[in-house]
Amino acid sequence: MALDLRPREMVVLGLGNLMRTDDAVGVQAVGLLASDKRLPAGVRLVEGGTLGLELLYHVENASHLLVLDAVEANESPGTLMLFRDQALEALPCGRSIHLLGLADLLSALRLTGRAPGDVMLLGTQPGYTGWGTELTPEVQTALPRLIDKALEQLAVWQSPAVAPYVLADATSTTLIPQGSEIIG
Repeated sequence: MALDLRPREMVVLGLGNLMRTDDAVGVQAVGLLASDKRLPAGVRLVEGGTLGLELLYHVENASHLLVLDAVEANESPGTLMLFRDQALEALPCGRSIHLLGLADLLSALRLTGRAPGDVMLLGTQPGYTGWGTELTPEVQTALPRLIDKALEQLAVWQSPAVAPYVLADATSTTLIPQGSEIIG
């Protein structure tokens, strides 16, 4: 097997269906990040839509992978959540229509030895995921916070002297997997 000498990089992967209202939040966030002057150099943005294993080439060899998506966690619409480590692996597939594809993608990356060193899912609680092309007002209002949290995490990953995660304290009575946090 030949050694792959491509440079490792941070990748932000936006998942969602642009025709399913709040489900589009991940793809829309990546689109807005592309024009955000605060985006650190060396970050690759991928509009993944609803693809699964088809995204393998686009994220393999990433040093860090930040996934942005709508996640059903029975929170108020627009609530931001972060899943990492075991919480990401334990997240039931029903929480995101893309989670099965994401789980398959992460498994394939591990099997090929090209898994990112750190993977996080930054999710937004959708209000409605039926047919439509506009985000609900609650999720539209949360979109700038989602982008800010994504940029904060990318900055943390770029700075080895900083703690590995920067998140606000969470207060919630909803049971979500350990290793996940409600952040807004």
